Amino acid sequence: MGARPVAGRGSRVAAAAVVLLAVAFSVHRLEDFDTWYHLAAGRLMLATGTWPATNTFSLTAPDYPWIDLHWIFQLLLYAAWTVGGVDGTIVLAATLMGATTYVLYGVARRFAPPALAALLLAVALVISSPRFVPRPELLSFLYFALYLVLLEGQPRNGRAVFFLVPLQILWVNTQGIFAVGIALIGCYWLGATLALLPLPRGWRAASGLDPAAWRRLTAVLALATLGCLVNPWGVEGALFPLQLLPRVTGSSLFSTRIGEFQPPLGSGYAPPLVATWVGLLAVTAVSFALNARRWHLGRLLAVVAFGYLSTQSLRNMAFFGWIAVPAIAANAGPWLARRTLAPALRSALAGAVLGGIFFLIGAVITNQYSRAMAIEREFGLGVSRARFPADAIAFMDRMDVTGRAFNCLAMGGYLEWSRPQATVFVDGRLEAFPEAVFRRYFAVMERPETWPLNVAPYGLDYALLYHGWSNRLPLVSYLARGHGWTMVYYDEIASVFVPTDEAHRTTRERASTAFAEMRRARLAAPDPEPPNAWRRALSAPVAEVWRQRAYGTMLRSIGLADEAVRAFRRALALDPGNIDARVDLGLTYWSLDRRDDALAQWREALRRDPGNERVEQILVRAGGAAAR
Repeated sequence: MGARPVAGRGSRVAAAAVVLLAVAFSVHRLEDFDTWYHLAAGRLMLATGTWPATNTFSLTAPDYPWIDLHWIFQLLLYAAWTVGGVDGTIVLAATLMGATTYVLYGVARRFAPPALAALLLAVALVISSPRFVPRPELLSFLYFALYLVLLEGQPRNGRAVFFLVPLQILWVNTQGIFAVGIALIGCYWLGATLALLPLPRGWRAASGLDPAAWRRLTAVLALATLGCLVNPWGVEGALFPLQLLPRVTGSSLFSTRIGEFQPPLGSGYAPPLVATWVGLLAVTAVSFALNARRWHLGRLLAVVAFGYLSTQSLRNMAFFGWIAVPAIAANAGPWLARRTLAPALRSALAGAVLGGIFFLIGAVITNQYSRAMAIEREFGLGVSRARFPADAIAFMDRMDVTGRAFNCLAMGGYLEWSRPQATVFVDGRLEAFPEAVFRRYFAVMERPETWPLNVAPYGLDYALLYHGWSNRLPLVSYLARGHGWTMVYYDEIASVFVPTDEAHRTTRERASTAFAEMRRARLAAPDPEPPNAWRRALSAPVAEVWRQRAYGTMLRSIGLADEAVRAFRRALALDPGNIDARVDLGLTYWSLDRRDDALAQWREALRRDPGNERVEQILVRAGGAAAR
């Protein structure tokens, strides 16, 4: 089918709408834990003038080989930081996502009208939006989009398809998932090769290439595969995906514990996003059914491959979204062109699509989208206060709490960046540590009583734990009860511990005394005035609500239920409709034997959310306990 130019006012408005949506999803306070170790790696490379060779950031495996295939992105990210600080990294992310979206829109417009292309991209952006953070994936997304431009342009673009070879070399030096590029070329090559067989005429017409174009694509696939060797680690770097794959698939140590490696179904991940992904899978299948006589086999193979991968891991949903956009457009575009719609109806449908996209943009920038998804992501620049322990690090710096750290996985990168001389226990670089280190780490997080066996031998000087996630609380509670450690600081998201031994006595006493003063001042201070309904509508305080809920849960876990009540009440003052905060407040009242107060909170939660099964079950259990 001939290409349609991206032209006309309607097309420009549709393109602008989806690019703005991509930018809106990308401009949010920095929240990704791995961004920090990428920044630290960029800083390290510029300081040393070479690529990393071993895991220099670690105290548990300092000599372990580190194949850092992310180096191009890391240098680009550090350059963005140098120019604009943390805001520079966010602008970089928004720029890459805006460019990716515009390129994909152009691919879809080859086959479909502007409104359909924009609608498909909006859906793909929704399911992919959790990945829009300053990470190497953003460059991978742009490469993927450019691959589609070149592959979908066959055979019209002639020798331009050879640009895939340098793109593949860039990709192998940008992120360890570079095999995605080879897989995408392979799907289109296999589709064109199958078209040489005596298949239905329509399939061969849609998929086939003339002999010269087929030879070019074959050469591109071979050269791009060889291009994977062009990296600082040679064969080792080219084989890196095979090394990493067993760690992040199946029932491995990481795939069962790290959210992004878990399958969408049954993961508990934001249900609306999972439902949107399922809907896109179904629509893609229907589009191929509508176009069964003229299947483009390369697209079909790519959709099947990336659709399957998306069922295996949350992080793969984005790539399926990107391939689904041109596939549905190519299948449904001609089908729609054969339908006659009144111009007024066609305009109304296009207006509805664009209106929906602009409404979604408004929901994103006011944080109402995040509130509906029950996530703490906030539109804007700067660093998320719900994710990074800036206050805890500042306290440790003032108190001279230094040395060998135990940290939870989420805190490793931030420690490496904010305390350049620090060595960490673990971080998010799954490839830079032997699996035995992670096994010891997960054993301690899940069974704190194994701390003396798994951690104590490292001779640690302090522990920094991110208790924003409840799975950290067992270890927080364990160390807070003693076991050779003293809690010398805590706030809404992080806690700091120092060994209870003579060697750390001066540091421990200094920190404990300073924190006691801070805590007295905090308890005496009045709660801030909550925003009114109008301010909440313009900018929902989702991150602060999340912080207060996390704080209340931590306080309750270490036996400070009265203080936990105050935290939950602060969360409800910020968002009276937050059902989880109301349930948590009820549970805290119940633990204090304030049963009438607890029942009142749960009944109010049920009034605000009728049919909430969790609340109903709590009330049933509470009624049985009261009767007993």
